[in-house]
Amino acid sequence: MFPPLTVLFDPNLDRNEIEEIIKQMVKIYKLEIKAVRSLRPNLRAYNWSRKQYNGQDLLNHLIDKENYRFFFWIIKDDLYVPVMNFVFGLATQYYGALVSFYRLESTEMKIKESIHECGHILGLEHCQSACVMQYSNNLKEAKHKPSSLCVACQKIVEVNTKNFD
Repeated sequence: MFPPLTVLFDPNLDRNEIEEIIKQMVKIYKLEIKAVRSLRPNLRAYNWSRKQYNGQDLLNHLIDKENYRFFFWIIKDDLYVPVMNFVFGLATQYYGALVSFYRLESTEMKIKESIHECGHILGLEHCQSACVMQYSNNLKEAKHKPSSLCVACQKIVEVNTKNFD
């Protein structure tokens, strides 16, 4: 069984949207929520010339320096990783994930990308099927992918849930 998930969120975000995202993640993944609390991104990860946060730095800081385990962090600001112009989110399997609402235009898109990144925490890779775990290179691709897991990814989550220690 997976441990309870800690949900962190930027305090400048709409709390109702955060609650809806949590509700959908619990519904799809059958997760227990340990805590829900606000957390602002660390300015040390901000790249002033790009006007973006380095998502990998934010994620690594929580895992390596703060010893967070099994967390999901939602921020309002734009994210990048060194090899890409931007990312909707990123994750480290079995540790945590980060999603940015900056480029996501609707609550539906925010839920979809949150479900995607949470899937990575639970051990899912990108999927080629009609699945929320499809990789999205841009907003158009993200809009067109389904908001649910395919049967194969559902089975992987079930197996991972039983085998997690």
